[in-house]
Amino acid sequence: MVMQSVTVLDRLIALEADVTYREPPADGCPPFRYEPGTRPILLSAPHGAAHRRNDDYKQEDEYTAAFARLLAQRTGAHVLYAFAQSESDPNWDQESAYKTALRHIAATRDIRFVADIHGMSNRHKFGIAVGTMCGASCRQRHEVIISETLTAAGFIETTAPEAKAFPTLRWDRFVVNHGRFTGGLTSHTVTRFAAEELGIHAAQFELCADLRIVRRRGTDKWPGDFRGDPMGIARAVAAFERLTTALAA
Repeated sequence: MVMQSVTVLDRLIALEADVTYREPPADGCPPFRYEPGTRPILLSAPHGAAHRRNDDYKQEDEYTAAFARLLAQRTGAHVLYAFAQSESDPNWDQESAYKTALRHIAATRDIRFVADIHGMSNRHKFGIAVGTMCGASCRQRHEVIISETLTAAGFIETTAPEAKAFPTLRWDRFVVNHGRFTGGLTSHTVTRFAAEELGIHAAQFELCADLRIVRRRGTDKWPGDFRGDPMGIARAVAAFERLTTALAA
């Protein structure tokens, strides 16, 4: 298991090295990339790099691009991810070049489910937030698949009030449709766009820092180096690999 964890961590580091968090793309290229797959599921990471929202830049969701790409390579899924600084918010803005690209992919590929991957901080005290717009963005059977697959991988479903009472982070816990992470009930998310505009089932997945960030050097905004939990990251990758395969079936 240790060797497997090291392999996963090294691969994530290598994939994340392609992301330029706060640098715009060269030569006027779009700040996102699409890598086609063979399964009818699209993995999305719209906040892989810094992005502008309401005239201010928001920090990237580190390692979400690498996480999505690694899953795509392991499962044959399609993947769309931000790799450079964007002048819009691909997930928040009602219209964005990222969503236009997603529309084109949906029109030319047999995409049946969109799994939109984001990052949340450890302060919420649980590992994974699943947002299905309270069941509006996908079918009940998809919610069952998500819960059962995460549970089989060693994650435990909990409620928002229970998680709030945790004295410390429990990265092995997940919450479905947390009030803060519904997937798009009050905003124009990729999940909402896929479900309402494209007619494709979708869900949003938020991963805490310990389950995705292999290592981060301290910055002016985040002083001190940070390293996620190696076993937690390995478990999260394994769980989402199984989940991606199940949702594509």
